[in-house]
Amino acid sequence: MQSHRDEGRAATRGAPPLLALLLLLAAPTSAAELLVAAAVSLQAPLYEAAQRYEALHPDATVALTFGASNALAAQLRAGAPIDVLASAAEPIVDSLIESGAVVADSRFTLVRNRLVVVVPEGGDEPSTAIERPQDLLAPSVVKLAIPIAAVPLGGYAREWLQGRGLLDALAARIIPTPHARATLVAVENHHANAAIVYATDARLARGARIAFQIPDSEQPTIRYSAVAVTGSSEPALAADFLAFLRSEDGTAPFVTAGFALP
Repeated sequence: MQSHRDEGRAATRGAPPLLALLLLLAAPTSAAELLVAAAVSLQAPLYEAAQRYEALHPDATVALTFGASNALAAQLRAGAPIDVLASAAEPIVDSLIESGAVVADSRFTLVRNRLVVVVPEGGDEPSTAIERPQDLLAPSVVKLAIPIAAVPLGGYAREWLQGRGLLDALAARIIPTPHARATLVAVENHHANAAIVYATDARLARGARIAFQIPDSEQPTIRYSAVAVTGSSEPALAADFLAFLRSEDGTAPFVTAGFALP
């Protein structure tokens, strides 16, 4: 039988972030509850980290909701009862600090990530022959999936394409997706011939494979920031959970998932 915290998590998986927040608020609670909003690319390791924290703190519940970092920040500004935010882009947190929406002194770099290019797994599609950046210009690459520019991954992908001198040539082929995980799904479902995704998401692919690695010298700086929200109803719990995420036990799930530590 699922506990109320497990039921809340199951209900929010795949739900739009705002709906997920409402579902979590509707769930009955019997312990101090912390609501953590995080970039969707952090989903698997953050679930495990939350479970580890709850095992150490039986009187606390960590409720999680996921989405594009820009969308979560907008919900926070609109008054969503978020206690902790984990963003895939530092500028988003910079803006929240400037407005006083989050606690500046609580901020730290959680993990780092990198970009790769993926193509559909198997089949006879010409796009499976992509082996280097210039191959993205081949006529067979009709659709390239990357998130909208406001989403951190979308910004990182465009930064890399611009640096390679490919962005203008590929602009008409880009299919915008709502967040990082949807970008990978577009390739897995053959809705796109290629995509630029996080390396950690590529590890989870079931119908896509890495076409080529982007060299370190060309990688955008991808750092995830974690921060406590101003006016949290559980400030002490938020601070304690953030401290846990910096501990060896807290970082282990992220390392296993392929993230790099700061």
